Amino acid sequence: LDSLGSNKAIVERAQDIDAENKVRVVQNRTVDRHWRIELGMSYDGVTGGDSYLKTNNLGYAFDLHVNPKFSLGARYWDSYNQLTPEGKRVFNEASQKRSVGDNSLRPDIDSPLSTTMGIMTIYPLYGKLNFFNLGITQFDLYMTGGYGTMKLTSGSSPTWMGGGGVGIWWSQHFSSRFEVRYQEYQDSIY
Repeated sequence: LDSLGSNKAIVERAQDIDAENKVRVVQNRTVDRHWRIELGMSYDGVTGGDSYLKTNNLGYAFDLHVNPKFSLGARYWDSYNQLTPEGKRVFNEASQKRSVGDNSLRPDIDSPLSTTMGIMTIYPLYGKLNFFNLGITQFDLYMTGGYGTMKLTSGSSPTWMGGGGVGIWWSQHFSSRFEVRYQEYQDSIY
């Protein structure tokens, strides 16, 4: 110990320490997710798919977090559809042609009505954020996949999806998710 004082580099570093600095260290997750149930609601904007339809989903979610890295769940979405400007143009054009006896243009759409799906989610990465010095929030990067049934105007179709996102736990009882999904199903257009 006597020799430490003779090392000028160590002495200078010790003198540079600012005792007024506060450092927060968080070791464990702030939200324990062992056998935890999560209930939620979602609003989704749908892109791609039918160019004649604009679809938005209002959904409900249930997740059972088996442990912090894995959960099983279910999703249900109600779909709300309206024609895009291109869809309106094509259907108006077909209506005008039919009024003069020309039935050559017959556009058709098979609107999604609802989706029910079982999902599995894996949370490989997590971290913590000091959010404006108001507190420490936990976030998870996750991957999800699922399989279920989509109800369409023409009937039902099997559907599957894969995606990923980030979940932010603002408190023990409130979280938000930002997610991107690819979903595939078969519609029937005649």
